Amino acid sequence: MKRLIVTFVAILVVFAGFHIVERAHAATTKTKYVTASALNVRSGPSTKYKVVTVIKKDQSVKVTQTSGSWDKVIVGSKTGWASGKYLTTKKPAASENLAAGLKTVGSNKQLILVTSNGYNTSSDEIHTFERNAKGQWVPVLTTTGHIGKYGFTSNMSEGGKKSPIGKYTIGTAFGRKGNPGTKLHFRKITSDDVWVDDPKSSLYNTWQSRKKTQGKWKSAENMNIPAYNYGFVINYNTKRIPYKGSAIFFHIGSSYTLGCTATSEANVVKILKWLDPKKNPVIIQTPIQELNKY
Repeated sequence: MKRLIVTFVAILVVFAGFHIVERAHAATTKTKYVTASALNVRSGPSTKYKVVTVIKKDQSVKVTQTSGSWDKVIVGSKTGWASGKYLTTKKPAASENLAAGLKTVGSNKQLILVTSNGYNTSSDEIHTFERNAKGQWVPVLTTTGHIGKYGFTSNMSEGGKKSPIGKYTIGTAFGRKGNPGTKLHFRKITSDDVWVDDPKSSLYNTWQSRKKTQGKWKSAENMNIPAYNYGFVINYNTKRIPYKGSAIFFHIGSSYTLGCTATSEANVVKILKWLDPKKNPVIIQTPIQELNKY
């Protein structure tokens, strides 16, 4: 009987111990928020470990442990390590309407904002807005994407791998799979389609037939590629000034571009279906710090 009592007491002690550990664990768990546009979560506390998932700006995570400058985080059903430099305990303020107060879009009823944190990053945030009956900008879509490998520039050059800042109208929609339902003028891409990027050619920065124009240019970009399954032309350098950049599109992509703006196929299709030429849509591309110029 004594042996049974001792065993029972031992079980109670162990059980209580588990609860103490659980309470201690809960007490040390913190909620933190992502400050970077996109933050890699890795299988260990170093950039040498593989990426488990990616978390986005303002997303909340549970931090259960800290090792040096790395935090162990729980993201949904996944656990991994993220750089503590890009996590904060300060809860983000409610998202502000970035379109409110813009001074150069008085005649526009649809707006795409592509913003980055400074000039030297290929990561961006994409926001779309539409005016309501009261003339107020209403957010439609918010997501992330990518721009040129070396970020934004106000001084474009052919082959510079940077994206142009500025306000531009929306050009022709295109795709290899047929019209996804856009109201924009749509052109289906074929294996014969190229975009001339030879600054010395009279056809510089135009969409052409390879067969009909061969010999009139020394270089041209093949349009029949997966990145262009869907997209639209950003009307940049419409005066076709030599060496100032060509073939600037909004298209599909999951990493930096050579000067275009890219996001997921699902997002590109959503935006194409939403765009309406009757609403005079425009796209503004700029570092967020310079948005007040527009």
